[in-house]
Amino acid sequence: MDFEITIEDLDRKIAARPGVTLLAALLSGGIPFAYSCESGNCGACKCKLVRGEVDGLVYSEQALSAQESSKGVILACRSRLRSDVTIRRLAW
Repeated sequence: MDFEITIEDLDRKIAARPGVTLLAALLSGGIPFAYSCESGNCGACKCKLVRGEVDGLVYSEQALSAQESSKGVILACRSRLRSDVTIRRLAW
């Protein structure tokens, strides 16, 4: 069963296969999205998780602080979907 990703600031929705990162799903769905290292070290792919659940993979605290994380900010490259999600891009 695919998950649905809603990109709030673009008013778009795409399907994503289970097990892929949010970033991989966005890029394969043709969504313009800022990224660089794809390993959780740079923070370029930060976005706001508005609704839904993700599994967070290991990342550098230099890329995403505990304070940001507590406000729902995630790294798209280090987040695997656990449900349908709604996100808001922070940069692009």
